[in-house]
Amino acid sequence: MNNFTFLKEPSILSQGNYFQIITRIKLLDETIIRSNDAEEVLTYHYKTLGNRFIIPWRKVKGKLRRLVQEQQRGLCIHPDCHLKDDLCMDCPTCFMFGGTGETSKVNVKYNILSRILGETFISETEVGNVTSLTENAVDEETLMTGQALMSIITVPKETSFLGVITLKDPTKEMARIILDNLNRLTRIGARSVEWGRCSTEIVGIRTGDRETLTAYDLVGKAGTDIPDLKIPSSFELPETKDAFPKLNKQVKEQLGQLQKK
Repeated sequence: MNNFTFLKEPSILSQGNYFQIITRIKLLDETIIRSNDAEEVLTYHYKTLGNRFIIPWRKVKGKLRRLVQEQQRGLCIHPDCHLKDDLCMDCPTCFMFGGTGETSKVNVKYNILSRILGETFISETEVGNVTSLTENAVDEETLMTGQALMSIITVPKETSFLGVITLKDPTKEMARIILDNLNRLTRIGARSVEWGRCSTEIVGIRTGDRETLTAYDLVGKAGTDIPDLKIPSSFELPETKDAFPKLNKQVKEQLGQLQKK
């Protein structure tokens, strides 16, 4: 049953509307996707899918949040708000991605739950060969290389991942901001200043009163049509430059009411 409608203004309490965005991330060069160990590449063995490269949701969410915040600053909306302990707890980015009031710079009494829900991104093909790179440093004075070598293992270029990003109870302004910044996601992983170039494709969107899509199912059904998908252009959404100021005003009104309680 599809009971989805965009909210006219943000809601603190859940309304049960889900805007699911099927997203494909394709690596354009070697990429480091790891947890903590420099020699580790994140993979996971699934019973039916076999061994797959994975991108944890926290890495995609963190990158997406920074892109939204970057765009917000460019419009002079809360330009000093940033991760991790200097959140303003009063802007569109904080409202959509969440934050803890007691650890923020403003030390407010409320917390904000994230309205951006996600999951592990799974590679569309099984793990094959991985790339191992060895690095060392060169002394500028002696032009000699050091003896300490470091091996770095990367995910091969052209590996593609599928994931589902869900926007819960969105307004049209929230949907526009998230879709726009997904299209701006062009680097992923560690050391992305030199590696990790990627392309991001919005495969399609499904709306409804519940979450119905998972990356696990989508990867397992590769090559089959996914029913009831819409494309972003099928929604009448405002321009991003107009969406941010309107959402900012609405968020201030909503959160202002919380501070009075």
